[in-house]
Amino acid sequence: MKKELDELLCQRYPLIFADRRRSIKESCMGWGFSCGDGWFDLIDTLCERLQFWTDHNKAPQVVASQVKEKWGELCFYPRGDASPEQWGMITMAEAMSACICEHCGKPGQTLVHGCCHMTRCAEHAPEGSITQADFIAQRKVPGIAP
Repeated sequence: MKKELDELLCQRYPLIFADRRRSIKESCMGWGFSCGDGWFDLIDTLCERLQFWTDHNKAPQVVASQVKEKWGELCFYPRGDASPEQWGMITMAEAMSACICEHCGKPGQTLVHGCCHMTRCAEHAPEGSITQADFIAQRKVPGIAP
């Protein structure tokens, strides 16, 4: 994620990103946001809701230990406690990321190019990429039930 977007999230949600300036030996947030700019709005909305829930419902303060892309989807890892409602928000945002281009934020789908999984719109899909469903179908061994 671009430095200015990284800084904006940390400025808006200092309690959630309290570990952002820690060393990489202390927290994976030391690496910053390991995802594309297209998920900025999704992460921003998630953090706004998480902080609102903490402030208005006596819920635990969520502190991010890592925010990254993995297998084409957003992974938001909190350290410590989160309420069931907060976990629901995190799970929902992670699921929504599979439908949002990580590069630009437009509607997208999870694709595979080589062995790299990514969520992209048609404009940002690498040439020769296939849908994740097609990738999985190609890997099935005949005669073995899934």
